Amino acid sequence: MIPESLDADTLRWIILVVLAMIVVGMYAVIRFVQKRVTRGLMLALLVVIGIALYVERENLADCVDTCSCTLFGQDVQIPENRNTGNCR
Repeated sequence: MIPESLDADTLRWIILVVLAMIVVGMYAVIRFVQKRVTRGLMLALLVVIGIALYVERENLADCVDTCSCTLFGQDVQIPENRNTGNCR
């Protein structure tokens, strides 16, 4: 369950930080993992996670207009300053 204190805008910034951490993790994998198969699997996993987060981040940007924000199926609060009064 996502805490009510985390609204869509805050989650977008958190996802951006996590994406940056994934890029750093990819560098670490390339630099330190010696076995090619393991390196490839780890990079593929990080890429899939990054793509999923990026897609969810874009959905959070657009969901305020439809009043139904979710992050991986969990409801997210709409920020007060972006709520047009149509959302409850």
